[in-house]
Amino acid sequence: MSTEGSGETPSTVPSLPGVPEQTYLFPKVKGHSRSISHGGTPMLAGNPAASRPPLKSAMRGHQRALSHGQIGEGPRAASGQGHSRTGSRTDFILPPGHRDAAPASAQPRISSVRGHHSRQASRSDSIYTLRRASVVAPWRRAVFWLMRRQQPAIDNRHLIVIPNHLVPDKTPPKDHPNGHRCNNKIRTTKYTLLSFLPKNLFEQFHRIANVYFIFIVLLNWVPAINAFGKEVAMLPVLFVLTVTAIKDLFEDRRRHMSDKRINNSFCRVYKKSMERYVRMKWKDVRVGDLVHLSNNEAVPADMVLLQSSNPLGICYLDTCNLDGETNLKQRIVAPGFKEKQLEFNPLKFKSTVEVERPSTKIYRFTGTISHPNGGRVPLNSDNLLLRDCTIKNTDYVEGIVVYAGHETKAMLNNGGPRYKCSKLERKMNTDVIWCVLVLLFLCCAGAVGCKVWFDNYYPYLNKFTPFIPYADKPTHEGLLIFWTYIIVLQVMIPVSLYVTIEMTKLLQVYHIHQDVEMYDSVTNTRTECRALNITEELGQINYLFSDKTGTLTENKMVFRRCTVGGVDYDHPPGPDAEPSAELPPIVTPITKVSPNRRMLQHLLDSNDAQHTQKVREFLLILAVCNTVVVSQPHVDSLSNSTTSDQFRSQKSSRANGTLRSNDKYARLTESRSTTPSPPPSTTSPLRIRLPKLPFGSRDDNSSEPSTSAEVQLARFEAESPDELALAEAALAYGYELRGWAPDEVELGVRGELTKLKVLRVQQFDSNRKCMSVAMRTPTGQVVVYVKGADSTVLGALAPMRAGSAEAAAYERTRALLSEYSRAGLRTLVMAKRAMQPALWEEWLAGHNRACEIGEGREKRIRESLARLESALSLVGATGVEDRLQEHVPRTVRALLDAGIVVWVLTGDKPETAINIAYSAALFSQSDRLLHLMSRDKEHAESTIKSYLEGGAEGGGRALVVDGRTLTYILDRRSGLVAPFLSLARRCSAVLCCRATPLQKAYIVKAVKEELGVTTLAIGDGANDVSMIQTADVGVGLSGQEGRQAVMASDFALSRFKFIERLLLVHGHWCYDRLARMILYFFLKNATFVFLIFWYQFFCGFSSSVMIDQLHLMAYNLMFTAVPPIVIGAYDRVAPAALLLERPGLYGAARRGLAYRAHSYWLVLAESLYISLVIFFVAAAAYWDTDVDIWAFGDCNMTACLVVMLTYVAIETRSWTVIQVVALCGSLGSFFALTLVYQAVCVFCFNLPSTFRVLQHALADPLYWLVVVLTTVAALAPRLACHAVRNSWRPGAVGRAVAARRRARSRLPYAAHYHTPTASAHVYRSTDEDGLQKSQSEVAAIT
Repeated sequence: MSTEGSGETPSTVPSLPGVPEQTYLFPKVKGHSRSISHGGTPMLAGNPAASRPPLKSAMRGHQRALSHGQIGEGPRAASGQGHSRTGSRTDFILPPGHRDAAPASAQPRISSVRGHHSRQASRSDSIYTLRRASVVAPWRRAVFWLMRRQQPAIDNRHLIVIPNHLVPDKTPPKDHPNGHRCNNKIRTTKYTLLSFLPKNLFEQFHRIANVYFIFIVLLNWVPAINAFGKEVAMLPVLFVLTVTAIKDLFEDRRRHMSDKRINNSFCRVYKKSMERYVRMKWKDVRVGDLVHLSNNEAVPADMVLLQSSNPLGICYLDTCNLDGETNLKQRIVAPGFKEKQLEFNPLKFKSTVEVERPSTKIYRFTGTISHPNGGRVPLNSDNLLLRDCTIKNTDYVEGIVVYAGHETKAMLNNGGPRYKCSKLERKMNTDVIWCVLVLLFLCCAGAVGCKVWFDNYYPYLNKFTPFIPYADKPTHEGLLIFWTYIIVLQVMIPVSLYVTIEMTKLLQVYHIHQDVEMYDSVTNTRTECRALNITEELGQINYLFSDKTGTLTENKMVFRRCTVGGVDYDHPPGPDAEPSAELPPIVTPITKVSPNRRMLQHLLDSNDAQHTQKVREFLLILAVCNTVVVSQPHVDSLSNSTTSDQFRSQKSSRANGTLRSNDKYARLTESRSTTPSPPPSTTSPLRIRLPKLPFGSRDDNSSEPSTSAEVQLARFEAESPDELALAEAALAYGYELRGWAPDEVELGVRGELTKLKVLRVQQFDSNRKCMSVAMRTPTGQVVVYVKGADSTVLGALAPMRAGSAEAAAYERTRALLSEYSRAGLRTLVMAKRAMQPALWEEWLAGHNRACEIGEGREKRIRESLARLESALSLVGATGVEDRLQEHVPRTVRALLDAGIVVWVLTGDKPETAINIAYSAALFSQSDRLLHLMSRDKEHAESTIKSYLEGGAEGGGRALVVDGRTLTYILDRRSGLVAPFLSLARRCSAVLCCRATPLQKAYIVKAVKEELGVTTLAIGDGANDVSMIQTADVGVGLSGQEGRQAVMASDFALSRFKFIERLLLVHGHWCYDRLARMILYFFLKNATFVFLIFWYQFFCGFSSSVMIDQLHLMAYNLMFTAVPPIVIGAYDRVAPAALLLERPGLYGAARRGLAYRAHSYWLVLAESLYISLVIFFVAAAAYWDTDVDIWAFGDCNMTACLVVMLTYVAIETRSWTVIQVVALCGSLGSFFALTLVYQAVCVFCFNLPSTFRVLQHALADPLYWLVVVLTTVAALAPRLACHAVRNSWRPGAVGRAVAARRRARSRLPYAAHYHTPTASAHVYRSTDEDGLQKSQSEVAAIT
């Protein structure tokens, strides 16, 4: 990964030691190309002959790209100096074949921008789907090929943007220089009023089932094959298409309302005719407009920053709406405009802007501003404000729109939802194919039977064939009958099953969302289901992969311990820090850090000047080597004058974001924004009371210090809770961060205001694992302060003389670091390096040469930074506490008891991670820890082999593996993946330390594909996105690190403890319900088809049907439509309390016992038996009577419906009023519809008349006798099977439910008597759910 300040990376990625660097290439496969930061499986293609094949899932479905950084080519754009607040900035991964031409104006990045240290080391941009830009559509290519014309070349030239105020107002669009560009109106809907019907039908016909039934409908219109009423035969298909269309319509309407709200938002656009900014809707903004935005306003389009209220030309952006991250990003005005902040006049802006064509790369941008005098100024991503971002900590900004509407990077990367297919759904699709084969077998059998029947009368068909006035040859008649049977027996293919499953899953998602037990009252957050089609997958999880920080822990850091010069300073919970009594404080520190008295004494002690200086340097590093920003309320006021010069005069009266009370210009209501910035999730609880000092201003004439006692509130904001903890610790000792500028930092040191010169801030990245700040002291010396992981900083220390004080402090610090880690604290090491100015200039020149575009650029940059961050002097170290979330040990233990294998993947050091593993009950004290920490492939292989051969030595085993060993294991050439997984399967839990986001994704993918298990990944940060999207089920926690993990997930939770109920209760329920619902669907459809087939033996295989054709259509659509939904949404195999009390019951769902490979054939055999009983009992009852075909059919239909509804009653586990209404309503609808239809319609829809057939049948006792007898005979085997199974071999769930019922039927109790009142009180040793209370609670009462 690049270690430049901007966070962008070149096209090469680090490879294994001894292997040359290679470039990511993607296999050309069909599927949905999706960018995943650190997720997926690319192909290494430095040497095509040595290319490794991707994992299986990379070749199908979604094509996913793994990245530790930017993937693509092209130089880095130039950038001026600035305080870079860029968060995770990995460029988007482009589709195969996409190459961007390197702009000639691009220069190597020479940056002194400010970076930051964050545990979000993934440097990811987004989890959105990528779309190709500037690609000729396939249909256009086909047209040009047919016309023998050359395809149009893709125009990759840059676009010219002319300011619109330089163009006459009424210029026609075709003559306007920006007229060919896209407007700012967006439309994310799939349909319009005119395109809805054809487009929706076209999409629905992509489903094979729908195409099949359309084929059946069309086949029924062939006169020679016509089986029954053509119009009625269309009802099932029309019903399915209509329900799906209505659902799509409502979903699209929601998108339309969202688009309407966004398009009608307001912003201020400069109008030449009025010579001022006026309010306009977003949809009316055009490319070339100058836009004015205030604090907390959203950016309406991609625009180049030309002016900021900050005199230093910087502004801050919140990109949460774009990439889910709450950390603030900094942007800088275009080069050359920083010096013109007070003189900037929109009317005088006559420069043109040349930009690259719209692309999906969200953090890469190149362009040029061409001035009228011929000067050209380069632009880069630091000068671009992206649509949907929010202005923060800035009074106002102004810029020119360069991309609008669907050309903006946000819209180009606005992809649709992911589609995942569950294991149960794949099984169901296989069984649907078997249904098709069974249907074809029945049709072939009917066709053969027809031919055999006709052969008995051949060749005198027309003379002697009964009831056939005209017949063709037997073979021809058999062929026609085959297609007729396809129509008659179409119920075998469950067309309504797909619609029923969708409706059922929507209800399941609704109940999960409404579960009050998974509601977090602290954050006012419910469980969010972002994927609607994999609810049943929650019940089949075999492996759970979890992040540690922020997932198992709170990610709310508290400063607990530190060491300076080998001296340990403890910070236990205590009273908050108080302001100093001797010096007037610049801020009032209200922190949760209680200062250590000894450290305060050493801070002010003049006896030991050397140690005092180290303490002060240590606190200085805490205060400045971070990403903390001090945010304050902001005011933006536009003058009501029509001239911009008067507005400029207003700016000079502003100090520290406030407006003087005697300002002569009134404020416009439409232009006022005084709302303070709302704090993101990583906001310090402290409030700083700041007097009105000239904040960050160099020009004394541009601001006036206020003499009033008026104060304003400020707060600390950072992207990481670690940063806030360290900043609060420094604040507790009087080192108060006041603000950042691109080249200086303002501090309050024990009540004195100080400004320090900043030369360079090098951001934190996962390769270096450190952050550095270069500052110039008043004496001219350059000091580089470094903060980072102990593995990096301690290895970069300068050699120390044995026996020296430095060596003793080093050994003591290392011992304390081990002690901190064993206590579960997160550790960081602070160091410094003093450099002479000449040495600094020499390094800077060499680093600038390393940044030049060329082969090996990344390696050169890495080596250059390593030279800077070397020869360090140790200053101290910190230990920050990250407490476990509530009920984490109980949740982890429940998951393990449920048979789910839990892996924890973290970037922390092994000591800290192992301590948390014990605290979280992942490891038990009896477990034997197997350490797998190797420095080469051979050692890793031998260690794994020795562990496999050693076997278990009493008790359980837990595996601990570090990131470097994972590098060798996951290399497919090593052949260690299978042995490693074999070892992991023999361990009760696995802990992976120092794992990178890329390794997390590879681990999940390897386990999922090599072991063939269902995986779930849960995390809370951007570095967990790849793992979340690689797993079968991804769960995101809305924690302290933004919402990027939530945006990438299938399910979103607020606390880790809710995963227990989500899996053990809702997952078990959803799987069991859906499995039984699908099997019931197959049963009722197959039974109905077999009934019709048995009748063919009595009608000469003529495809005649004894059942009313209306019943044929309404059987699935009405009579048996609701019970399956009730089974799938409301039936409960066991109560929630029982499933939580006995986590082992989850094993029944996890192993897929409700729907096995042979379940379909058992259902088919049962349906065969039921159909035989129904048909032949009725045939025997009506044998040798004058019953007509329709009366016999109504008897069969009634018996079949009663049997199917009684079957549901037998299989129902939990009865509610919903089940009763569904069953009674289904049976009642049959009688009501049939009686009304047969009473009203004599001849309707060209169907045979069944006038009052059922009315006469109801008066016949034989009818009722057949219905009762067939119901008992058909379901007797199932009842007997239930009785035998429940008596002799009940399942685990059945035994648990039976035990619970027995316990509730005879609740044990204990009684004790109060002699004064002679009254007895009965105490029951079970709760209201019949669960046994603890023995201690019973003993305490009795």
